[in-house]
Amino acid sequence: MRVPKGTHRLRQLAIGGVMLAVLLPPGISQAAFGQQVLRYGTADHVDVKVLQLELQRLGYGVTVDGVFGPGTLYAVESFQRAHRLSADGVVGNQTFIALAQASRTSSRGNDPRGSAYTVQSGDTLESIAAKEGVTLSALQEANPSVSATSLQAGQTIVIPSASAVSQLPPPSSFGAKLAALVMNYGGVRYLYGGANPAVGFDCSGLVYYAAHVLGVNLPRTASEQYGVGVPVPAGDLQPGDLVFFNTDGYASHVGIYIGNGQFVQAETTGTVVHLTTLSEPYWANSYIGARRIYN
Repeated sequence: MRVPKGTHRLRQLAIGGVMLAVLLPPGISQAAFGQQVLRYGTADHVDVKVLQLELQRLGYGVTVDGVFGPGTLYAVESFQRAHRLSADGVVGNQTFIALAQASRTSSRGNDPRGSAYTVQSGDTLESIAAKEGVTLSALQEANPSVSATSLQAGQTIVIPSASAVSQLPPPSSFGAKLAALVMNYGGVRYLYGGANPAVGFDCSGLVYYAAHVLGVNLPRTASEQYGVGVPVPAGDLQPGDLVFFNTDGYASHVGIYIGNGQFVQAETTGTVVHLTTLSEPYWANSYIGARRIYN
């Protein structure tokens, strides 16, 4: 659901005894947003929609459907990490307050990630980047949930600030070792839940096992692995960076970048560990970002 610019109105909510302003779209003014804890599985169509609309307006890719499913959980966890909250995916008092504060900051145009831009009819990511004087890779990194096919008129995206663009993480010696190591596992069969070359790998199992061989303990799942390390702009990928994809509404797939636009992955049942290019349409459209790990 897309809410056109200018249709939000201000509503005051008492959260934890503090009056906070939250921007709400017309038609859901009776929502008890902030009066209960929202978590995975909640299906109250009013409160969850308000949460989803706020997350969407703040630049987090989420479908506004009134159901607190995997996509909303991923967006909430991402928001919590960005605001130094416990990334438990539960929207309680602290998260409500942070959302309200972020909404006020965003409405003033002071989003620390950059400035807000409303997509116009005929805009493309390339034309927006050129018009706003930023690189395409920086624009994509600032809006990981936005792709060429999902861009819509009226949508709000973030134009990254110069300071945000300039903060590039240095290369990782661990990454170079990781990229070299995973090439040894080419041809190992895919096995859901697999994390050993003797039996097979799934996507995150390959990352988990290879990192463990090099003495680094990473979380086991792709969504958890997306929460560690340092974010890397798409234009600054180095061998060993972990590349992530939204294939199920959240960071559900991971591979290891090895250079020249290629990454190693354990893809799906019936395949083996193999090389793939990031430019392939499916992976280009589902790419959501990269992380660099240091040991």
